Amino acid sequence: MGMLSNKIDCFYLAKDVNLWEQNQHSFVIIKSMKKILIADDDRSILTLLSYHFRQNDFEVTTADDGKKAYDKARKNPFDLILLDLMMPEFSGIEVTKKLRKEGNFTPILILTARDDDEMKLTGLSAGSDEYLDKTTPMKEIIVRANALIRRSQMYNDVPKNSVSTDNNKPTSLITDRMEIDFVKKEVTFDGKILDLTKREFEILELLAERQGEVVSREELLKHFWGISESAETRTIDVLISKIRKKLDNRYIKTKRGFGYYFEENEA
Repeated sequence: MGMLSNKIDCFYLAKDVNLWEQNQHSFVIIKSMKKILIADDDRSILTLLSYHFRQNDFEVTTADDGKKAYDKARKNPFDLILLDLMMPEFSGIEVTKKLRKEGNFTPILILTARDDDEMKLTGLSAGSDEYLDKTTPMKEIIVRANALIRRSQMYNDVPKNSVSTDNNKPTSLITDRMEIDFVKKEVTFDGKILDLTKREFEILELLAERQGEVVSREELLKHFWGISESAETRTIDVLISKIRKKLDNRYIKTKRGFGYYFEENEA
């Protein structure tokens, strides 16, 4: 074979690569780093988390108290925010509430030393997307973090100010007391816009779009969190309970032993 010309264009396909830079006769591949803010007042845990996330292609920013975490989250864009529950200045839940109130819907994962269902409910109700105890294996924490980022990116890719490009998908669903606007991501009930968290809206949206179809807890976990362990189905039950309460216990029904379904017309 003859000599290959140095001027031949070479292209390399690699996961997460979004930029190629030419350097004389070679190309340097630059990876798109996922950005995470990690906040914990325990220096050893902060160091451990930072190390493992960096090993998994994350660009890590840290904070050792809640106020610093809140300030950094307001000033910088992140793909994910990981918060310790109990921190000086602001707790993880307080940081979450403040950010959500300001319209910051970056995925938030709260880590805690307390394995408490009531505290998990409080964290999810405040607007966090995931709530794990610190005994969770590091590999699982990273898997769930990546699942939250993927889901958030899918959600943000939906056009917010245009009609759906899918002719088979309606832009809204209207019942006797409720309207779900799939474009604006809003739910109006009895004439008032409901204060739903992003995850609450996503679950209601999925059930409404698959109206009449029973969706299992495991399927919901897999769809939104990338996991399907039956031990975690309590998370779904908690969120469904919150949605039902805001809808005056209408529309979302339970098929015992199977899952949940949306019923528009009630007897």
